[in-house]
Amino acid sequence: MKRTKPVIIREVALPWSDGSLSARLWQLGQRVVVGVPELGLHCYGSSQAEAVFRLFTSLLKYYRQLKTYRHRLGARGLEHLSLLQGWVESVEERMTDRSTAAAHRRR
Repeated sequence: MKRTKPVIIREVALPWSDGSLSARLWQLGQRVVVGVPELGLHCYGSSQAEAVFRLFTSLLKYYRQLKTYRHRLGARGLEHLSLLQGWVESVEERMTDRSTAAAHRRR
């Protein structure tokens, strides 16, 4: 019988989240898995950085799809849209703040 190592799942904060979204990270063989349980979304990568980057881009794509097809969504889809909308707004706010601060420093 093949021995397997126990999977250690770490709960990590999703950057710029207000606490309504969390992320879980674990190693599965040679791959790193990161997921957002509130959305049922998981991404894989050969390193932690790759998996997290894929998760970030997947969340943005998923948000864009939900926003585009808002009129077709059921209750679950609208809930996901609501969760992601707050997260995306905080990401955009942070990016705007940084670019504005960098422009002021260059002057």
